[in-house]
Amino acid sequence: MFHIHHFLRSIQFLAVIFLSISTTPVLAQILDVDSLFTRDTTMSRDTTSTAHAPASTFWSRQNIATLGTAALAGGSFAYGWSIWWNKGFRPFKINHEDCYTHNICIDKIGHMYFSYFTFNTINYMLQWGGLTDDESLWWAAGVAAFHALATETGDGFGYGGADPEDLAFNWTGIGFGILRNKVPFFSNFEMKWSLYYPLQRHQFLIHQLQDYHIYWMSARVNNLLPESWRDYWPDFLQIALGFSGWSNGYRREYILGFDYNLEKIIPCEGRDINLVKKILNMFHVPAPGVKFAVGRKPEYVLLLLN
Repeated sequence: MFHIHHFLRSIQFLAVIFLSISTTPVLAQILDVDSLFTRDTTMSRDTTSTAHAPASTFWSRQNIATLGTAALAGGSFAYGWSIWWNKGFRPFKINHEDCYTHNICIDKIGHMYFSYFTFNTINYMLQWGGLTDDESLWWAAGVAAFHALATETGDGFGYGGADPEDLAFNWTGIGFGILRNKVPFFSNFEMKWSLYYPLQRHQFLIHQLQDYHIYWMSARVNNLLPESWRDYWPDFLQIALGFSGWSNGYRREYILGFDYNLEKIIPCEGRDINLVKKILNMFHVPAPGVKFAVGRKPEYVLLLLN
C-alpha cells in the first residue's frame, strides 16, 4: 500500500543522486573529456598536449568521480532504508536524545565523523576527477550537508524521530572539514575512526556496534614542532586522542595513543594511489595506546583495537 512517506523518501534518495550527478556539466567544462581513467599518473592534469589523446570512454575520471559521489550518498541511504526507514510510517516527529544516557554520546561523535568522512571523500574524488580545489570543496560541502539533512528528515518519519542535535553534529563535521582546507593550521588535525568487529556477531550492523567504535582526533606532530626540532620526530608518526566507551555500563573511555600518517608510510605515488591513500588515512590502524576511564587503572595496549 502506498504511503506518503514512501514518496518522500524516494524524493530524498533521488534528490541526492541528482545533486551528485548534476556535477557532470561542471566537470565536463574543466576536465579534458578525452582523458581516460588509466591515462594520468599524477595529481595534476597534463594539458601540454592533447594531439594524441585517446577516444572518450565512459570510464573517464570525471564519470567515475561523479558516480562515486552518487554511490556514496545513495549507498548510505540504502543502508538507512534497510535498517530504519522500512519499518512503517509514523508521523514526523522531533526527538531530543539525552547525550549522557543514550549511547554515551558515541552516536553524536559518529554523526560528526560520518559527515566529515563523506565530505572529505567526495572532495578528494572530485579533485581526482578534475575539479579545482574550491569547486570540489563546495560541491562536497553541499552534497554532504544536503545528505545529512535528508537523512535526518527520513529519521523523522521513522520510529526514532529526527534529532536536531544529530544534524548539528553532522554539519559540525563538515565545518571542520572545510576549516582544514581553508586554514592551514587546522590541516594538522584530522578525525579518524577505528572499529573492532566482534567475531561472535552474525550481522555487521555498524549502528549496533557503537560500543566497539573509537573516534580519534589525530595531530601531525612534526608540522607543529619548531622547525629546528622536526628532524627528531618522524613525519609519519602522529599522536591521537580517542573517545570510546560502553553504553551498557555508561562508561566513557579516553585514549592517548600513537597514530600513523598513511600518506607518508605508503611509498607509492601517483594521482590514483594518492586518492586511495587520502581515503585510507581517515581510518586509525592499530597502534600503541593508553586507555583511561573513571574508576579504572590506565590500561596500556601495544596494538590497540578497542
